Amino acid sequence: MATLNNIITAPVVTEKAYALQEVGYFTFWINSSANKHQVSQAFEAIYGHKPISVNIIKVKGKIKTNWKNRQSIQKSDRKKAVVFIGKDKKIESLKLNTK
Repeated sequence: MATLNNIITAPVVTEKAYALQEVGYFTFWINSSANKHQVSQAFEAIYGHKPISVNIIKVKGKIKTNWKNRQSIQKSDRKKAVVFIGKDKKIESLKLNTK
């Protein structure tokens, strides 16, 4: 079972994730055994905002080929959470600093 400290592992750093932040959606990689309730509690504990909704997506691991010895490698499956806190609320620590 995942503890509150290791539920949210890292924010997702993509152009789409940053575009969603403008309208109040924040995207994170989470522990594979975490559920929506645990993600909501961990988000509130870390960032101080109560989420309105939490959506979880299972991302299948890719199959890569090791061309040195011609073997297929299955990357591990991951879980991603999209947390909605509202259009008017922002989290400054997750903003991309572009100057």
